[in-house]
Parts: sequence; C-alpha cells; structure tokens
Amino acid sequence: MDDERVSLPRRLARRVRLAHVAAIRARLVRPLDGRQGSVAGRHPLRVLLIGSGPVVGWGVGSHDLALPGAVARSLAAATDRGAVVDVVPHPSGGVRKLHRMLDAADIDRYDAVVLSAAVADALRFAEPHAWGTQLHRLLTDAHRRGPRTVLWLGAQPIRSIRPYDTPSGRLADAHAELLNAVARATCHDTGSLFVPLAAPPRVGGRRHRTPGDYLFWARQIVDALAPALQECAAQRAVPTPQAAARVGAIERLKLSRRGGDVRLEGIVGTAKRTLGTEIAMFTVLDDAREWPLASTGSVLESIPIEQSACIHTIQTPDGMVVLNAVEDERFAGNALVAGPAGLRYYAGYPVEAPDGTRIGALCVFGRAPRERADGEADLDVLRELALLAQRELWRWEPTAEV
Repeated sequence: MDDERVSLPRRLARRVRLAHVAAIRARLVRPLDGRQGSVAGRHPLRVLLIGSGPVVGWGVGSHDLALPGAVARSLAAATDRGAVVDVVPHPSGGVRKLHRMLDAADIDRYDAVVLSAAVADALRFAEPHAWGTQLHRLLTDAHRRGPRTVLWLGAQPIRSIRPYDTPSGRLADAHAELLNAVARATCHDTGSLFVPLAAPPRVGGRRHRTPGDYLFWARQIVDALAPALQECAAQRAVPTPQAAARVGAIERLKLSRRGGDVRLEGIVGTAKRTLGTEIAMFTVLDDAREWPLASTGSVLESIPIEQSACIHTIQTPDGMVVLNAVEDERFAGNALVAGPAGLRYYAGYPVEAPDGTRIGALCVFGRAPRERADGEADLDVLRELALLAQRELWRWEPTAEV
C-alpha cells in the first residue's frame, strides 16, 4: 500500500505500535565482540557491512555466528580465497544515518561494501520519493569512495521478523515492498547490486534469529557478490601505512602498557613449532622502532625501523617471504643477516588494529634458506595464526587498567 494513501492519524498510530515492538527488540541479544568475521586464505577479499537490520546480528551473541562470519565463510567457499568481513552496525540506522556512518568509515580499503537500512526505514514508513533520492546520493557517494562493488540489501518480508508479525507489520510489509522497488531502480541507475533478502525458513523455538538464518542470508548475498568480485582480477592496492597512523593506532590500543600475554605467547610458540624456525615474533612498529609484543627464540627488545623486515610486510597485500636474505638487496647488509645472528629466512603476515591500520606482523625467522614451495606453505599457516593474534589483540581492554 502506498504510504501517501494512508491518513496521518493511522500512520502515527502504526508508528506508535511499531515503536513499542522496537523497544522489545532492543532488549534482544546481539553481538558485542570484535566486529569482524574472517576465513584465512590467499589473497583475501575484504568486505564491509554497514547499517541496521540483518547487519546488527539480532538474536546471536557473536559476529562469527551472525552475518560477518556467515558471509566470510560463504565468500571463501565460493571464491577459494580468504575473506575478511568487517561490520559497522547501528540498531536502527536508516539511509540518512548510513550517510554519516559512511563518512566516518575508511571504505576505500575494501573490495565491496554492503549497505543495509531498508527494514528500519520501512518500519518508519519513509516517504518513497525522498527516500529514493537519499539512497541515490548514498550509493553514488559509496562508489565515489573507491570500493569496486557496492551492494544494497533490500528488506526481508517484515512479518518474517517475529515481533512484527502483526496487523501493523502487514502494513509495514507492503511499504517495504514499495521501498524495495525504489531501491532496485536506484541500484540499476548507480551501478550497484541489489539483493532482496528472502524470509529464512522458520523452525521451532522462540529465538529471534539463529546462526542458520544468517547463513541463509549470507548465501544470497554471496551469490550476487562473488561473481562481481571475481570479475575484478587486479589485486586491490594496499595503502601504504603511514607512521603517524600506526602511532595513533598503537596509542589507542595502549600497547605500551601491555605486558606478557599468555595467549599471544601461545600463538607465537605455535608458529615457531609448526614452521620449524629458530625465532617467531608478534611485532609492533611505530614511527621509529619495531618491538616484539610476544616472541620466542629471540632476546631482542627492539630494533630501528630501518632494519625491520616487517615494515615491508605491512606494505604487501598478502604477506611476505624472504627465502634467502643474503640474496635480497633489502636485507643483505642488515646486522641480523650479516652479523652473528646469521638469519636467512623470513616469513611474515600483517596484523591490523580495529580501524584497519596495519601496526605489525606475525613473523618467523630461520638460519637456513628455504625453497619457494616451503615459503608459500609457511605463509598459509601464518595467515591463520595472524588472524588469531589479531583477535586476541582486539580483545584486550586497556581502559580496564588503572
């Protein structure tokens, strides 16, 4: 039903009833952990989910079980590449709010951005023409900022959301279909992808949403997303991490206060044992030096940034391997290579702060050169372990310290 044909009192009454249901929904569980889902793999694709509705993760307690984790797993399965899916959720954000969120997000480092606000605006009975104009501006701006692929999530049937399975929900359902039609045309005009989410199969129980629901939606999203990403064969350019950005990210994480961490030490120890190297470290780089946040087999407290191998690693799209350092002009004269340590082999994978700034690397060093096939296999392991180390880094709560 066209919202303009409904009287103002009835529209206000509907909004009051729907606001009451929204207050109930606001008490539902939703993820409060690190805002990322990931699957390790070569040349990982990066996707940003931003907005409200399914992006928030209502009904589950972890983003791994919500849409970010489900999209990461589905995308990795569809492309045979790694996937890192970040999320910037807002419980009730509409198109206007998304524009402000987009302004604050560093989206040029992503291969795709997925935007979601249709459910929130359908429940508000947004005026379709003005809403379409705002959406056109949002999608155009998203494309201008750099992602190769921009995808808009259409509203799923409103009555498939348990709190809205009411007569008022029926009216909102009709309005959602109207907004979806506007969104489909707007996506066509702006060169964006449009995915109208279907209602997930209902199962027994009283849970608002289940991990199965998010996997159901993730497959719909990836069916549209994967072909578009595979058409872009060129690798995404990796922005060179500026020293000032690293310093700021390190300070926000308060890493200078962080002492020994059993979990990080365990990850580093696993890298050393698994890859059979003499040294393994989780390094952090500021503007002047590199130091180990966790290490095994090394007694170095820090080295000048000029002697760092990890400074090169954080500038690569997918990690770095040096098979024999004496044959690499970047490192042949390095004191760790030419001096008593006699290091020859290096492999490292970047580690990021929550805002995406690359601040260090998980790396291993050996005293004997290796073959290229061995180096590639080692890098596969480091990808997995670097993501684990990154999550541990993000879990630390520096504000809890006195």
